[in-house]
Amino acid sequence: MKVKVIFPGKIKVCFRKGPTGYLRQDPSDEAKRIKDNPNLQDKSAPQGEDKVKENARSVVFMRGGDVSDRQEVLGEYVLQFGKYKGKSFRWLLENDVGYTMFLTKKVEDEERAGQFKPEGPKKDSLLSFLDYSRSFQEIKDLIKYLSGRSVAPPVRNEDDNLVGFGINADKTWWDIWESRADGYAAFILQKQCVPGSKMYRLQQYLTQKKRQLQSVSEELASSGLAASASHPLEMEDDEELERMMLSISPSKLQGQLKVEEGEELGRMMLPAYSSKIPGQLSSEVVGVPVVKGLILLHTRDDSDMNQDYLFCIDLLLFVV
Repeated sequence: MKVKVIFPGKIKVCFRKGPTGYLRQDPSDEAKRIKDNPNLQDKSAPQGEDKVKENARSVVFMRGGDVSDRQEVLGEYVLQFGKYKGKSFRWLLENDVGYTMFLTKKVEDEERAGQFKPEGPKKDSLLSFLDYSRSFQEIKDLIKYLSGRSVAPPVRNEDDNLVGFGINADKTWWDIWESRADGYAAFILQKQCVPGSKMYRLQQYLTQKKRQLQSVSEELASSGLAASASHPLEMEDDEELERMMLSISPSKLQGQLKVEEGEELGRMMLPAYSSKIPGQLSSEVVGVPVVKGLILLHTRDDSDMNQDYLFCIDLLLFVV
């Protein structure tokens, strides 16, 4: 009779799923806190594969799990790379499936380009994790779905290409370049990308745009310096205006100002003194400046009899 052994400490992976049952690829709140806060990330030196395996078997045994179950033991392996370093394989599947898909795609691209080098504890940990993730049917189905999606149709303008990855997946390359002040373009330019990948193509585009901008700036700067050197700034000479200004003497200028002020005062005083002129005189009154302080009011009546009334007015004329 075969005895069925029960392991009370056996733990299953609890995937995060959306309303329709598909796996959620966005990070959980706990994963976001770790990604956004470097102080919460493990900075210790990576451990070797044998040490990681030994620790995982001990954890499974202590909680009453099945140490003969490879999948369960791998679930207790601790990540030796990335921002989630120090977390278990099972924790990563439960908190950030999107990161799992990113790692899967990255390794595939590197292998296709012949650049993947499985050396060191970090690479060992990465390969072990991918092996663990592919042991779940949910992950297999998601990989198949993502790889079977139709490729975006070609665009007429390179600017219209979609980013296709990360938080800006739905934005165009031109959108990334135009909003480069937010720092995302600089982040892409500093990354080491796999040739042929989406990030690599975006990086090449941004590099080209940056060079074009620098070239235009240098051309404008050089043309501006050349123009200033060949055409120094100076005031244009107006010889005619200079002769006119020098020909005006101070006494002549002062007399002109007095005459103009007398005429203006005459126009101002006419309404006030017209009522003092006899009624038989005509209303035609002309104010003529004579000398400083005097205004001659010349009146003419209907019988052509002319009478001149001279009014002496105290004036304060200020001549500059």
